[in-house]
Amino acid sequence: MPMRHARALASERRADPSAPEDPGGSDGANLDRLYRDEAPRLARFFRRRLRETDDAPDLVQEAFARLASFMAREALANPAPYLQRIARNLLFEKTRRRKRSLAPFHLPIGEGDEPAIAPEQEHRIEERDVMRIYQRALDELPEKTRAIFLLHRVDDLTYREIGERLGISIPTVQYHIARSLAHIDAALESE
Repeated sequence: MPMRHARALASERRADPSAPEDPGGSDGANLDRLYRDEAPRLARFFRRRLRETDDAPDLVQEAFARLASFMAREALANPAPYLQRIARNLLFEKTRRRKRSLAPFHLPIGEGDEPAIAPEQEHRIEERDVMRIYQRALDELPEKTRAIFLLHRVDDLTYREIGERLGISIPTVQYHIARSLAHIDAALESE
């Protein structure tokens, strides 16, 4: 597209002797040469910086169209740096448009975070699961074993105090506590 524009501009100038000198050189030769030299470089530049490589040829064309438009108004002694600046501006505009269009969908995620479950929520879920298993295992214990275990773990009584309260020996209290712990441990391991 830009080559046709430059050639049409050159043809108009040849037809009109009062037209200013063609800034792109005779018959757009400078613009043709610049296109052949710079288009592959610009395409690589855009492909490296964009994820959508399909956009690279369109951006190359847009850069040359803008350059040809400028060269129709003003002469450029060295158009290559100006073309590179146009390319950087196009890339900036495209990136800014993409950010603006994706802004409503942006969800900041830190490294290692999962957006579905916050770490605190995951810990609470695990805690509830463990407590459910623990309660079920406790309910499965024989009445006397469960009572001794709860007196020790919940009421914080010593083996001697439990023995005196229930009228049993300390080794019997130890047996029931060990039996409770083994049963709860097995229940937690099996899950």
